[in-house]
Amino acid sequence: MKIIRPILTLIGALTVAGMLATAVLFFFAPALLQKEDVLEKADAIVVLGGHYYRPLYAADLYNKGYAPQILASRPVVTPEIEAVRDLGISFPYQWELFRDVLLKKGVPENKIKFFGKANFSTLDEAKKLRKDLSPQIKSIILVTSPLHTRRAGTIFREILPPQIKITVVGTPYEKVPDKWWTNFRSAPFVVLEVIKTIYYELGGAMSNSEQTTAG
Repeated sequence: MKIIRPILTLIGALTVAGMLATAVLFFFAPALLQKEDVLEKADAIVVLGGHYYRPLYAADLYNKGYAPQILASRPVVTPEIEAVRDLGISFPYQWELFRDVLLKKGVPENKIKFFGKANFSTLDEAKKLRKDLSPQIKSIILVTSPLHTRRAGTIFREILPPQIKITVVGTPYEKVPDKWWTNFRSAPFVVLEVIKTIYYELGGAMSNSEQTTAG
């Protein structure tokens, strides 16, 4: 009995500590996931795949003279998209929509380049960019979602050569609501990003066995 009581006390204390840590993480997750740099001019603007607000902001930065060219990710095409296209239905690939957004916003076509093929994760994008990056590019502005800035910055700084200066910025078009857990867009994004961040910090890496290549 003397041994059991301290063990139960320890379990109770650990449970309470775990609940408190979970509560802190729950309320402050958006702040912990965001880590942006002071915006400054660079040799290229790099747009990660995903949300369409990213190329919108990349075009803004280009038009303001922050960099002379845009490098956009060419993401993986999922099997269901290919299944729809196989029916003869016009369904643009994400990289095509990114290109159209950039062109519509005034970025010349010869200033838009795509890197990689079938990029399926932030880590994969970083590796593909390292392979395709021109030696003349010594600095980049990395454009992504605000809640993705910390993890994206960590990954790209680990993967790209140390001499490449990386400025990470989140698109202002994506707003993070104060009560993010009540928002149907923000809630799953925050939860998934927390899981991805922890998974990466523990040494995990996403893989994809279903990818197809397009374009």
